[in-house]
Amino acid sequence: MLLLKPDAVVRRKLRTALSWLSGQGWRVVYAQRFRVNRWAVRAFWQYQWNTATRDRREMADLYMSATDSLVLLLRAPGDADACSALTRVKGSSDPARCRPGQLRHELGTLNQQLNLVHSADEPADLVREIGICCTAGERAAVYRALDRDDRAEDVARELAARLESEQEPLDLTFAATVDGIRARAHDHPGLTGLLDGRTPAWREIVRQADRAGLPLTRWERVVLGTSLLVPTLPHVVPLVPDASSTASPPRYPGSPLPR
Repeated sequence: MLLLKPDAVVRRKLRTALSWLSGQGWRVVYAQRFRVNRWAVRAFWQYQWNTATRDRREMADLYMSATDSLVLLLRAPGDADACSALTRVKGSSDPARCRPGQLRHELGTLNQQLNLVHSADEPADLVREIGICCTAGERAAVYRALDRDDRAEDVARELAARLESEQEPLDLTFAATVDGIRARAHDHPGLTGLLDGRTPAWREIVRQADRAGLPLTRWERVVLGTSLLVPTLPHVVPLVPDASSTASPPRYPGSPLPR
């Protein structure tokens, strides 16, 4: 199972992802749209969520519920274990560790949360996550499609086109977001001072923008938050290791904002 998340929708990456999957020999068996809410967020990552900071939880709630996501059930090329194979080829959630040829690298992952896709790492997760995304009737349809070995590429492309048409295309890069805020804030030295200085806490930028009468959009908050937050609690390990994680420690913010 592959979930193409809201950042993939507003960045117009859904059809690119479908083309990549087809080119790699993956076949879409079933597709539907699904609006993730805060309870689904906790269900998806319930075995790793104990490591998340408050900021990371808040950002996940904010961006995962921003638009519908596209849910795909896939048949792996050859006889591969689909969950394990997809975990390998989708690439790390850390952009620095994504390799050319992997899905997240192809789509242009931005940071450890705005990484465009989520997949079930192993068969037990697959069954559990189908239960998160699908009602009883939808689950029956999923299993019938899998049993018949259906083809649903056309359905997936139609849903992708519809989802993308419903949302304004956005540039979610950090530099573009900061430039957009700075352009509106030229008469507010308190806010521009934060943007022109070294990396501040993202919440302070939001507070200063609110005080200046320049409230940030949902996606501006998301880009600032996911780019500047500390993602994990120190010395806390997940209840169950993430199959797509790496042995490297998380990278913490600390570089200057772009000028």
